[in-house]
Amino acid sequence: MKHTNESNTQNFINILKKYFRKEDIFKVPNILCYVRILLVVAFMVFYLVPITILGNHRAGTYIAVAMMMIAAYTDFIDGFIARTFDQKSNLGSLLDPIADKFMQFCIAIALMVKFYSFPTVFVMFGVFMGKELTLVFEDISLAKRSKTFGGAKWYGKVASFLFYIITVFLLIAGPFLIETFPVVGENATAETIRVAHYIFDSCCAFATLWLLVSWILYFVFYLKLRNSKTVISDTKDQKEPGKELADHD
Repeated sequence: MKHTNESNTQNFINILKKYFRKEDIFKVPNILCYVRILLVVAFMVFYLVPITILGNHRAGTYIAVAMMMIAAYTDFIDGFIARTFDQKSNLGSLLDPIADKFMQFCIAIALMVKFYSFPTVFVMFGVFMGKELTLVFEDISLAKRSKTFGGAKWYGKVASFLFYIITVFLLIAGPFLIETFPVVGENATAETIRVAHYIFDSCCAFATLWLLVSWILYFVFYLKLRNSKTVISDTKDQKEPGKELADHD
């Protein structure tokens, strides 16, 4: 028992040494990951807390969307810097997917809190989270068999692209749509409720459909890989530890 505890402790120390080297902490791509996480937190505050600046009650929404766009841009630029200037690190390979998932999670929370009147928003993010969690377990299962998905598949890329486009659209346009077509309060009418639901439900249903397609096709591919005797990996572009999780979207 003592030997097992010592072994676990040593494994934990080895992981810390691998991913948290001093020389990697202040590399530019990793600093951008820290900034992205902070921007996402600030986005949540400005998007969900009513803020009026110079009489403009929409100021909080404008600032929040700007912060989210900057955060999304840092996601692109940190990878570009890491590849171009040889700034890759094990810490970066760990932080980048964590920051991405954190951003996705916060977007989900913000939309569900802001637009709780639309059940399809909850369904869309329920399917999204189910897909992501399933992929994590599938990754672990394949890794135990020395196998991998070998990068994102076309259906995963399509589902991810549509999901981001629709969530960004709802983030930006949603508050203004609700003001134009209220679903609650004294200004709400049968017509405004119908139009608002049509817009929100159509967007969410389209994204949910592709998420389901991607989820099912990934699961079918996972079963084929698991039962295959050959090792399938991405030989053209070997991934750093943790990076494959970010590539499933």
